[in-house]
Amino acid sequence: MSAPAQTPQPPKSPDLPAYGVAGNGDLPPMGRQGPASFLALIGALWAALSVYVVLRWVTDGTQFGPVERIGPDEMASWRVAALRVFELVSLAVMFGFFWWSCIKPWRETGRISLDGKFVIGGLVGFTADAFLNVHNYLFAWNSHNVNLGVWVKYLPFHNPDAPSQYGESLIWGPPMYIYFCAGVAILAAHHAVKLRRRWPKLSKFQIFVAIFVFEFWFDFIIENLAIRLTHGYAYAKTYEPLTLWAGEVHQFPVYESVLVAFVGMVFTWARMEAMERPPGQSPIEIGVERWRASLQGVVGHFAVYGFCVVTLVFVYHLPFNWLGTIGDSYADLPSYLMPSECEGIAVEDCVTGNFDKP
Repeated sequence: MSAPAQTPQPPKSPDLPAYGVAGNGDLPPMGRQGPASFLALIGALWAALSVYVVLRWVTDGTQFGPVERIGPDEMASWRVAALRVFELVSLAVMFGFFWWSCIKPWRETGRISLDGKFVIGGLVGFTADAFLNVHNYLFAWNSHNVNLGVWVKYLPFHNPDAPSQYGESLIWGPPMYIYFCAGVAILAAHHAVKLRRRWPKLSKFQIFVAIFVFEFWFDFIIENLAIRLTHGYAYAKTYEPLTLWAGEVHQFPVYESVLVAFVGMVFTWARMEAMERPPGQSPIEIGVERWRASLQGVVGHFAVYGFCVVTLVFVYHLPFNWLGTIGDSYADLPSYLMPSECEGIAVEDCVTGNFDKP
């Protein structure tokens, strides 16, 4: 009886290390190091840039100070009153967030929570707000705002032909970087827990769709009320196919609410992930433990600041500027929403910098 045929065996491959990369068997796996160090570097660099920009601004006798209010349009007294109310409410909201998210936890535990770091990070990121007009005058500011001018001239990539003498709000502007970031994350994460308890089978995708819808309408309602009631700001130039009420002073780019909702979702994601981890181990702060104990707190703070800046610049400012720059819908702006160097200049020429500066 003949022996059974032998099944041919494939040639043996060289041994691979546990992490599956040939040729590096003599090296130990690097492991997951986390983003904390990289984000902290970004946060530190942004903080240094912000200090430089602000110092250049406040020492410039032509840029620092309340902007000149040009005519001929006069703002209705009831709108001025509404603007002052908006400023006061915004200040109250900002101080409320500081108390509940920063001061109160610090007094009770000696530490600032992730929410508190988001609040501070929003203010650190507020320097980027001037990026709105770094190339064109896309975001119109009311000269009745409490202001000291704007620092846009000293930001990287600033177009020297763009207007640089307008009244960036120092009262209601910074709070927006708190309640549209930390605020919506706190609120959305709270309601996400309620949704999961009510419908335990909801997927993470379904929850985030619900969060996106909420954050879209939250921004849409808040901004349109602020624009129509106070004229505190306006969208001077927008991409018309995605703009409501095009050509009006209150024209509104729908992509504004879409981008703000995406920003809110990123902050909400980070907060919801942190809720499932021990304190101080949010997904942003992974890798802090690689630093010496005395530096871990500082690195953790700057990592969150870096996260805030990256999210604000790449999720909001860059796409907003691109859509605005290619836009072709110009708002019918009254003179108090125009830069002071644009007196007597048509809106389209002012927005694009197509005029001779004094």
